[in-house]
Amino acid sequence: MAFTNANLLLLRGGNRNQYYYDAGSDTMATILAAGYFDNVDDVIALQADDLMHCECTDGNMVIRVSAVTANTVAGGGDVTVQFVSGNMPIQTWATGTEAAMTKMAYGFYEVGSTIATATRGIFPVHYAGAIVRVIKVGSGTQGHEFDVGASASDVSLGASGAAAGGGTGVTADAVGNRRFTTLLENEQFTVVGSSTSRWRVQNMYAAATVIMEGGSRFLAGT
Repeated sequence: MAFTNANLLLLRGGNRNQYYYDAGSDTMATILAAGYFDNVDDVIALQADDLMHCECTDGNMVIRVSAVTANTVAGGGDVTVQFVSGNMPIQTWATGTEAAMTKMAYGFYEVGSTIATATRGIFPVHYAGAIVRVIKVGSGTQGHEFDVGASASDVSLGASGAAAGGGTGVTADAVGNRRFTTLLENEQFTVVGSSTSRWRVQNMYAAATVIMEGGSRFLAGT
């Protein structure tokens, strides 16, 4: 489903407008995706720092307009939004034979055991308050690696902008570690963005095999 202007209600005027948005059959992840609120017909006039309370099929959340480009006759205005608070967007991790590298988004991931090949998730470009939580469900035998910083070659793969990964120089702790690897059921971690170069580890859980050769590794360097 696409953005529906009739479902956007302005609640308060002033320097920072507040809106209510009924997302209909759309999920939180759908409306956070790039381009959802783009203004192509000048019917809405969203501005940076506007807030929206969004009612979605999988929960409710508040989002912030972080940037709006100038409208053009050909392309309209590009609207970029950020998750602020509320229920965490539910993201989908693929099953089966997955690509070696997956571009991630903000929100909650259940990484299953049915993927036939080991995979690597590249975190999105972040902002202060951005949050990603990952949990391994099912036993399985394939490890899944998650990189909050990526490398120059990773960033250039597959997309541009926020979809291209977190970029170089981003770490998950004070000494430069940036990767997590999960292997066993129930292993999990949560990271929150605090600056342009840092995800902070809010919590993590690794099974006992973390100390064994070939087991899981958390904060495993670069």
